[in-house]
Amino acid sequence: MGTSRDIAIGLVDMVSLLLGSLISSEISDIKSHDYVRLALTATFFAGVTKLYCAFMNGYCGLGFFINFLSHAAIVGFMAGAAITTTL
Repeated sequence: MGTSRDIAIGLVDMVSLLLGSLISSEISDIKSHDYVRLALTATFFAGVTKLYCAFMNGYCGLGFFINFLSHAAIVGFMAGAAITTTL
């Protein structure tokens, strides 16, 4: 039931589910090349964004911007992910 210390379930899983549901709503055939191309493009730009944020945090000291994310925004994201998962 998720009590193992090796299990890591967090926001990454929710983002993957949301991305999959978004792409499947745009392209109905999962085995098409367009579906794979769109998924790879989205993950590529997510990686570029993550590298940029890591650079800005590590070298420029801009990690304090995370304090400006409100608790309501994070809870709203998790609630939306839970609703998408149950549907």
